[in-house]
Amino acid sequence: MRHVPGTFSIAARDPDANVFGAAVTTGTVAVGATCPYVSAGGAAVTQSYTKTEHGRDAVARAEAGERIDDAFESLLDADDHAAYRQVHGVGAAGEFAFTGGECVSWAGHRVGDDYTVAGNMLAGEAVVEATAEAYESADGDMADRLVSALEAGEAAGGDDRGEMSAAVLVHAPTPEFYHNLRVDLSDEPVSDLRDLLAEARRAKDQIRRETDAQFGDYPDEILDFGVKY
Repeated sequence: MRHVPGTFSIAARDPDANVFGAAVTTGTVAVGATCPYVSAGGAAVTQSYTKTEHGRDAVARAEAGERIDDAFESLLDADDHAAYRQVHGVGAAGEFAFTGGECVSWAGHRVGDDYTVAGNMLAGEAVVEATAEAYESADGDMADRLVSALEAGEAAGGDDRGEMSAAVLVHAPTPEFYHNLRVDLSDEPVSDLRDLLAEARRAKDQIRRETDAQFGDYPDEILDFGVKY
């Protein structure tokens, strides 16, 4: 098998807001293209020797009502190379994480209430622990908390080679600019992701002000994903 660079990531659920999200950073380019997946029923990440179908199928099954652990276990059981995979995620009724025995060290995961964290080829276990603890203590909405978690993991050592890309992906009843953000190549992708999140929020506020000034007090649903480009 071809060697695949390592990653650390988090998947989470906010049951009160009915929101699922995932965030990830890695030492290669464009991690947001293949690793994080979300739906109305779940959030999942596939990494190490990434198999995109595992993430895509897990959240689709979760949206259809299957438990996320049952979905992942079925997918891994049918995978001849499961020992090389690292997958994790959350659904409406539980969490799941798996680190195959052939993942590159350091590799491991942590499962909490409504979130999972996993990483491979990391500086050490402290990266996963810091990511989880930061998510638990962070303020803000799902996007803010996920980026805060990545920042803490990076500060704890992050990917053993340094990071090159990062992404945050959120599924919520009301979509926003900042629910699908990617930094595909950067010397400081997590920091740039934080800046991109702030800029996306600023852009939404600006559109709101400009639209209200021109047309009056329009309802928020008119501006879903910033209809006024």
